[in-house]
Amino acid sequence: MNMLEMPEAQRAELQARSALAIDGRGQEVLLGMNAEESRFYIACMQQTPAEPAQRDRYAELKVRHEAARLKLASVDDESTGDEEGPPHLTHKF
Repeated sequence: MNMLEMPEAQRAELQARSALAIDGRGQEVLLGMNAEESRFYIACMQQTPAEPAQRDRYAELKVRHEAARLKLASVDDESTGDEEGPPHLTHKF
């Protein structure tokens, strides 16, 4: 497995958020990204890009990454699939 290069503190943060995955080639990637995009994103996390085009790319990747994380989280909930209809609330929030 080829792991992304990053400081241990950054790796720990990403692992805690379940943001890392392994692609079909055995490369560690960020959810929703390929290996090249993941390396670019990690570099941008460490130092904000100076070029507007790079900042735009970073922002687009961030949106895609968060969408992939949310999609995974919605699939990986605690429901069993046996429930009928939406959950019933006993009180208003």
